[in-house]
Order: sequence, then C-alpha cells, then structure tokens
Amino acid sequence: MNNQDIELNIIMSNNKDYQDMIQKAIAEFNIYQHPEYEIFKVYREKGYNDPFGIYALLDNEIVGGMIARKKMQWLDIDILFVDQNYRNHKIGSHLMSKAVEYCKKENLIGIHLYTLDFQAKGFYEKQGFKLIAEIENWPRGITRYEFIKYII
Repeated sequence: MNNQDIELNIIMSNNKDYQDMIQKAIAEFNIYQHPEYEIFKVYREKGYNDPFGIYALLDNEIVGGMIARKKMQWLDIDILFVDQNYRNHKIGSHLMSKAVEYCKKENLIGIHLYTLDFQAKGFYEKQGFKLIAEIENWPRGITRYEFIKYII
C-alpha cells in the first residue's frame, strides 16, 4: 500500500491510552533490535523507567531531593533541587553520592542529566560529569547542557 491509498486523520491529544499504546509499540519494536533483547524485557518487568526519589531531610523537612529513573542501564536524573536556604552545605553532593551508590548497586553504566544555563552547570562539572551537548535556545534565550558520568 502506498501513501496515496490511505486517508489519515492526524490529531493532537493528551489521551493517556494513545500515549500508552505508542510507548508499548516502540518498546516492543526496540526489544528485538538489540542482540541481548531479553534484557529489555526484564527491565520493563522490573519497573525501569518508573520515577523514584532520593531526598535530604533536616528536622523531618525536605531541604533537597532528586527525582530519577532507570533507563536502558543508565540512571536518568529528571530533577535535582536544593532549597536556596540550604545551598553550599554539600546537600547536592550528598544526593549525588547516593545516586552513584545506587548505580553501583544496580550495575548501571552511568548517570545522564541536563541542566539549564541559570541552574547548576558548574556543580555537575565539579561532580565529574562530562558535557556531551550544548543546545542554545532551549527555550529561547536559554542554553541547555546535557551531561553524563560513567560509573562502571
């Protein structure tokens, strides 16, 4: 069948069922593209890609935290935040140490994250992360920096 034989209706939607269907379809496709494809089935069964948190508490109040998820043998950090009143007390370093410890325990290859130019580029460099991409205008007027750090 060529493109002229089908009549498409292209829509934009926040429909979770549609999103789940596409995510499942790409996961099924991806599984068989790698020589060790069985490992991807195990990852999905173990809840890889499900977010979890690492938190810093002071007097039972959260003063910092990290939201991350395992993706393809990597730890992908979505958010690392330390309350402004508690910055420069090594809270970010302690959170990152716990993330590295977790990577070693789970036998993950490394950590991946991004930050924006007004956030924590210098912090990640001090933590030994390698800059792998710099994207200007992400969003307009802001630069996005993408980092990795190998653990094993």
